[in-house]
Amino acid sequence: MTVEDRLRATAEAVTHAMRPVRPLSPPPAPAQFERGPRRRWVRRLPGWLIPAAAAAAVIIVASTLVAVRSLSGSPAPRPAPGATQAATPTATSTARPNPGTGIPRYYVTLTPDGKNPVRDVILADDQTGQKLATFTPPAGATFAGMAAAADDRTFVLDALTFWTGQNPPPSHIWYVLRVAPGSSHPATLTRLPVAASMSASEIVGLAISPDSRTLAILYQPDVIDVSYKTPPGPITLRTYSMATGQVLRTWTEPSATPASATTLFSDNTDGLTWLADGHTLAFVYPSFAARRAYRTLDVSAPGHNLVTDSRVVLALPTGSRACLTQLITRDGGSVLCGTSAARPGSCAAAQPEFDAYSTATGKLTADLYQHQGNCPGGAFAMVVWAGPGTTSIGLMSTIESSVVAVFPPTNDLVGVPANGALTPLRVTVSGTGYGPGTIAF
Repeated sequence: MTVEDRLRATAEAVTHAMRPVRPLSPPPAPAQFERGPRRRWVRRLPGWLIPAAAAAAVIIVASTLVAVRSLSGSPAPRPAPGATQAATPTATSTARPNPGTGIPRYYVTLTPDGKNPVRDVILADDQTGQKLATFTPPAGATFAGMAAAADDRTFVLDALTFWTGQNPPPSHIWYVLRVAPGSSHPATLTRLPVAASMSASEIVGLAISPDSRTLAILYQPDVIDVSYKTPPGPITLRTYSMATGQVLRTWTEPSATPASATTLFSDNTDGLTWLADGHTLAFVYPSFAARRAYRTLDVSAPGHNLVTDSRVVLALPTGSRACLTQLITRDGGSVLCGTSAARPGSCAAAQPEFDAYSTATGKLTADLYQHQGNCPGGAFAMVVWAGPGTTSIGLMSTIESSVVAVFPPTNDLVGVPANGALTPLRVTVSGTGYGPGTIAF
């Protein structure tokens, strides 16, 4: 039995044990696991979580923003209890990326997953390692995802309300985080009133336009929990005004894609990206299939069909080089792919790696970095940011034990893969639940 099988069994057992609802004594959150050829982290939304009675209330920004340190260069705080600084594998470079190479300085990510289902958002500096601010979600919700703009100063945060298995279904609450180093208000969080309903929707793509004026969301409506056999709606791409939250354009697939599981975990598993021209969106489609492709869509052109109005720029690789995660570069010239070694000890046979593929030829053009070392419980290479050329930021996560656990011990390193090395950034993540859309640069 593989790790995926055992994690799946664990998740099923935990979810089953959580019903009927017992809101006064919540058990541990369910496991994350991979499913089928999609190679996609998934997590069912547990039935015991308390309802979000306060989700529709007006959120007072002063109560949700907790400044930890100003952006003026004060000493970095110590890690929270239980958090560990990412260790540096022996095969990685110890040099720090030059801030002038185009690597974003600021990033946001979630606090570690654990027995408490509520996850805060941390704003931090990847050059100094300094934690700058912490944001708590509204009552009855947890932060679930985020996206970053190209200006390295604007972020969108997604808070997901909890659900008991009854009405109302889970919904999304959106915020804009703006960073202003050296000002009297170095980090401000405001509500983004997204107009269209996102009730019971699974977010698979999240991206901010290069001018920070438009938010794109790729999602599938009516996906709640597979045990309830909810008929999914069609995968939908919408653009919204960052100023007003109003819908600008909508595209849908011709017929609904079958969904055998929900992610409700990472908001950009389908690699939604704005290209540098400001009018082209790139994304992976179909979301739930063994063979997938990166496609591009001109948002300035007429049309509403997600498939016929877009075009394939790269058929994603399968087999031993199948992408666990993927992002297209901002110039559209390459797709960067992170592979996995999902079974215990499988690094000996297939080390996970970061690869680059040309969208012009479809050919592999570069092996950016291959993991070196053991992986008792498997290892995963995840592309979390892509810039020009093949410049990127990756997360290499190795499971440190072959013993199946809901929250297995991991060794996580975030860095810049290039020329056979993974040059570490000063980014600290601890535990499971990280990847595209749960860490944003």
